[in-house]
Amino acid sequence: MGRGHPHDLRTTLLAAYGLLIGWLVALGLLFHFWSADRLLRDAEASNRALAQAVGLETEAWLQDAIQGVEALARMEAVRRHDLRALPALFAPAFSARPDALMLFLLDRRGVMRYHYPEGPGSTVGWDFSFWNYFQAAAQGNGPVLSKGWLSPTTGKPVVTIAVPLKDEQGAFNGLVALNLSLERLSTVLRTVAGGSLDLRLYDATGQLIAASGPLIPLDPTHRLDPGEAVPPGLSRDPEGRAWVATSLFLPRTGWRILVRRPADEALATLYMFRRGLLLLLTLVLISGFGFWYLLTHQALRPLEAIAHFSRELGEHPGSASAAPILRLTARGDQIGHLARSLLWMQAAIERRLSELRTLLDTGRVVLSSLETEAVIATILEQIQHLLRVPTCALFTLDERTGWYRVRAVRGLSPDYARGLSFHPDDPRSPTMRAIRTGRPVQIADIEVEGYPELRERARREGFRSLLAVPLQARHVPPAALVIYRPDPHPFSEDEVSLAWNFANLAAFALEHAVLYARSDMLLQQQTRRLETLIEHLHDGLIMESREREILYMNRRAAEWCGLEEPCAPGCSADIAYAALLPHLSPSEEAARLLERTDEGTVEVRWQRDARARELRIQSLPVRGEGEERLGRILVLRDITVERELDRAKSALLSAVSHELRTPLAAIQGYTTTLLAEDVEWDPAARREFLQIILEETERLAHLVSNLLDLSRLEAGALILNRQPYPLEALIARARRGLRTNTHPISVQLPPDLPPVDVDAARIEVVFRNLLDNALRYTPPGTPITISAGVADGVVVVRVRDEGPGIPPEHRGRLFDRFYRIPGQVRSSGAGLGLAICKGFIEAHGGRIWLADEGPGATFVFTLPIWRGDDGRADPGGGG
Repeated sequence: MGRGHPHDLRTTLLAAYGLLIGWLVALGLLFHFWSADRLLRDAEASNRALAQAVGLETEAWLQDAIQGVEALARMEAVRRHDLRALPALFAPAFSARPDALMLFLLDRRGVMRYHYPEGPGSTVGWDFSFWNYFQAAAQGNGPVLSKGWLSPTTGKPVVTIAVPLKDEQGAFNGLVALNLSLERLSTVLRTVAGGSLDLRLYDATGQLIAASGPLIPLDPTHRLDPGEAVPPGLSRDPEGRAWVATSLFLPRTGWRILVRRPADEALATLYMFRRGLLLLLTLVLISGFGFWYLLTHQALRPLEAIAHFSRELGEHPGSASAAPILRLTARGDQIGHLARSLLWMQAAIERRLSELRTLLDTGRVVLSSLETEAVIATILEQIQHLLRVPTCALFTLDERTGWYRVRAVRGLSPDYARGLSFHPDDPRSPTMRAIRTGRPVQIADIEVEGYPELRERARREGFRSLLAVPLQARHVPPAALVIYRPDPHPFSEDEVSLAWNFANLAAFALEHAVLYARSDMLLQQQTRRLETLIEHLHDGLIMESREREILYMNRRAAEWCGLEEPCAPGCSADIAYAALLPHLSPSEEAARLLERTDEGTVEVRWQRDARARELRIQSLPVRGEGEERLGRILVLRDITVERELDRAKSALLSAVSHELRTPLAAIQGYTTTLLAEDVEWDPAARREFLQIILEETERLAHLVSNLLDLSRLEAGALILNRQPYPLEALIARARRGLRTNTHPISVQLPPDLPPVDVDAARIEVVFRNLLDNALRYTPPGTPITISAGVADGVVVVRVRDEGPGIPPEHRGRLFDRFYRIPGQVRSSGAGLGLAICKGFIEAHGGRIWLADEGPGATFVFTLPIWRGDDGRADPGGGG
């Protein structure tokens, strides 16, 4: 298990641990952000509520002052600027407000007319028209609240409330105003804030006019943009301290209240949770490192050692070193149990490998040796070695006596082994029980479980337990392998399985010997069959070795070579070739082929005495797996029939083309002549031309009919429509299609000639072909005789002419397809007529031949007699 591998257990555990820490941090951060947002919202809500309370109190204070000034502005003396009456009016109003600094009256030009209190430093007569509150009052109708400003006499922040005065026409006639001290607001803010909050009050221009802290009102460094709202949430001052700030706009005055709460006070719970979360994460990380250290040293590294050992055990079972895991076997936990299990597995695998090697070696011996007794002895020896038993025996059926006896034994005394025999039906023998059931039978302690006879034999030979395993084979009688131990011992499943494997090897050895004997006998039979088959081949066959020695020659090859007997194996092939070459022409090509060792074919003419044949000699090299030449096979094939067939086909093509061209040319010529428009033919000439066209057409039809008949005969597709028919009527039908006016034809039939059982159309073709040959090959005027009679239960028909006859050398091939006698001047056919006659006659079960009668030629054929429904010949002359 390599470090950092994507499938490393360390990577998986680290990923799981990281996932746990990640979820913990994510949940903590989620709760932190949620708590922070909730606490900020609570702090802001508290700030807003406090700002609203302060704002209400401030507006109420200002509203009360504004109402007092408005009350003065409504007085007639004030409206008329009655300076004598003003002290009496201003004094009680000033005394009623402890935060009042001055009540005063300005005329419409902004000149101070009166102020209370009166005293030194009077400003009566001064021009105040440049003040913003005067300008605002002169242009408006309602009370005006000035921005904060420092009193020049007291140096304290002041705000002025001015109410414009209007005459009867509504024109501006000055104003009455009150200067209020803002120190009271700072005192109120300090009282409300206590010691932690920071409360600030800004006028409509953004000037600081009151604060709960040490800030100086109207200090230009602490201004607030009137149009800018303080953003909610945390903010930091220049010193870096965090605050939760909330601002509130007072719509009646245009002032703004700012409430700031220290963040460490508002978020104290959150900061405590954050410190707790960090502490928890620190503890988890420290615990994780400790857990990782223990996991690595107590689990992962031992598992790596175990995995490395198991991989070596799988790849090299016999050489895997157990040293890395030996110290782990002392542990009492699952790691130690796994290590001990692997060591036990290693021992089991080594034991199994030893058994497997022994089985393979024994199997190799079984396969490589035909000495059955030696093989069985080896098997018993290996059983003794692997099962650590001193005694074992193999029992087989003695087919002569029908009893089971010891075939081979190791560890038993010879006298005891010779005396052991069991009948197949013995119910007391565990060996016979195993053979009958086909399953192993064991006796763990013969003294307890065995029969008295078996117990007595066991005491005598010194064994206490046994295991009988059946040998099952298809081609040999059942047998049994019996294993004996000197101590009480229940055989385990592994021991039974191992014994059964050796029993199968023993069965295979016995079957191997039997099958080898049978296969040897079958091989000899097959060899004899093959030799017989090759001996009766129509082709000659010569097998020669790489050293050009004859390995085999059949009789047909000996006949081609002119030898009375085939050459014996080991004879030089040159002797056979020397006897063959004189009969071949051209012999040079054949000699070159016989001398070569590669593949090749040559066609030559073979002649011996009066016999001449066409011969094809084919050389086929025989090669081994590595393309090594082992010898060759020489095949000598008679291709005379093939060559004659090729020549016949060529003759057919030539004849058919000629036979087709001649009538077609005549038909075309006479048809063109009749169709000519520039010649007017008389009826006699026209009839003569049409008669010639008809004859040539009949000639074409006759040729096509012959070809079709021949095709049906060769394909075996000829179907006969057999019916009883008078022979005289068949002859008359055949004569109607022929021009017989050039030869006298005599028909000589007995009056009692029975009807024939034939296909009339086919036999008509036979008569027409024979008569057509007689008409064409005999001089005009010579007679033609047709006669018939009954002989040997058939009708024998003779067609005889008195022409020149058939030369003797052509009589043997007269009925072959496409054969025509050379030199016949009148011969214009395709050589199919007599072949078709032979096919039709033989299809009726008869035969046709050329009789040795002269002069002229006499063709004889037989036809079946119609037997009638009762199977007897009809004696009548027709039907």
